[in-house]
Amino acid sequence: MTFSKCPPMDSSANGDSTRLMTYSHDGFGLGHLRRTSDIARCLVEDVPGSSVLMLIGCPSGSVFPLPSGIDYIKIPSIIKVDTEVWHPRSLRIGSDQARALRASIVQKSADIFEPQLFLVDHVPAGVWGDLLPTLRLLKEREARIVLGLRDILDSPEVTRSVWRRKNFYELVETYYDEVFIYGCRDVFDTASQYGLDRELGEKIKYCGYVCSEESCQASGQIRAKLRMRKDRLIVVTAGGGYDAYPLMEACLKAFRLLGKELPFEALFITGPLMEPVQRQCLQALASEVGASVEVCVEDSLSYMNAADLVITMAGYNSLSEILHLKKKALVIPRRGPSAEQTTRARLFRERGLIDAVFPDELSPRTLAERIMADLDRTDYPSPDPSVELCGGRRAAARLVELAGAKAFSLPSRKARRHADDYMDEVVTQ
Repeated sequence: MTFSKCPPMDSSANGDSTRLMTYSHDGFGLGHLRRTSDIARCLVEDVPGSSVLMLIGCPSGSVFPLPSGIDYIKIPSIIKVDTEVWHPRSLRIGSDQARALRASIVQKSADIFEPQLFLVDHVPAGVWGDLLPTLRLLKEREARIVLGLRDILDSPEVTRSVWRRKNFYELVETYYDEVFIYGCRDVFDTASQYGLDRELGEKIKYCGYVCSEESCQASGQIRAKLRMRKDRLIVVTAGGGYDAYPLMEACLKAFRLLGKELPFEALFITGPLMEPVQRQCLQALASEVGASVEVCVEDSLSYMNAADLVITMAGYNSLSEILHLKKKALVIPRRGPSAEQTTRARLFRERGLIDAVFPDELSPRTLAERIMADLDRTDYPSPDPSVELCGGRRAAARLVELAGAKAFSLPSRKARRHADDYMDEVVTQ
């Protein structure tokens, strides 16, 4: 199912106390937090008087500006080390203790905040099953519970195997009212590829890609801030930056091959999650070629919009922003730990939306040649009307509809007890 376009909702139809709680585990970067932040912002704009409480695992808290009506609670951070494998990021405690901490914080928050809506990003049971107590609590209270999934999770084989082993299909059928897919069926049929259409049927809703709706400053203003002496600008960025060092180091090595005086200005935005020692190494390399390095900029979209070429990875939010801005991008996908980025880069390149250099073909010389070629290219990005970019607004509108709905599809208590016993055993393994 694909959403039709919806106008802003009138709060008078839903009261002035619509409450949404969100969960984003963010075990590697900022992608889950960015999506939920954008949807939360749309909801409080569409429904004056509403409130959103975000439960987030990002180690630096919410790095995005939040308007009135939205606040967050930081839960202990974790880091993804392999498919469905996480470790505590900072606390020197075991996984069982970290799970108990996270589960208790989430459940107590839900108990007191009493949301009508709960939006979970990506992980149906949470990390280590830390959402199970909260799912039971909110289902008993007849809250509407929604799972949000990005367009590409991993390879179909890996994802189907994980979902079967962790019993996610049955868990979603039992506890979740709907599943939002933040993508377009014409680009990647998420539901079909991962067996969701067969298992979950009418719960599936395609929203389109979730993009920031922030306005951009004029390119001239940004270029004036940078005191540019050359005509062309390259911006190198990779979201939160936790795993951005290899990409940025490769770019700087490629820049060296172009001579001491680069034929363009270059700005590297490392992101807040890059390790300080890596940032220092980049600053040393950048000084050799006259490039600039910043941890963060106040308005990253405006800097990307001012660029003649953006070099980035193939994360969901990075490429959604590229599509929204209609900018030329040279994309270098992350090799792993999942097939998400390489799959997305391949699909987007096939549609003429980006250019890409894949890990197996990456070298300083290849990258230098591709950068100079892309600066001169005018044949991409190609217009693609099938790529819809209003996912945040559509998701928020549907959440408001769910909050106002009177009918609830609750499984029987006996069915939930049976599922609870089985899921506790499976999802926490």
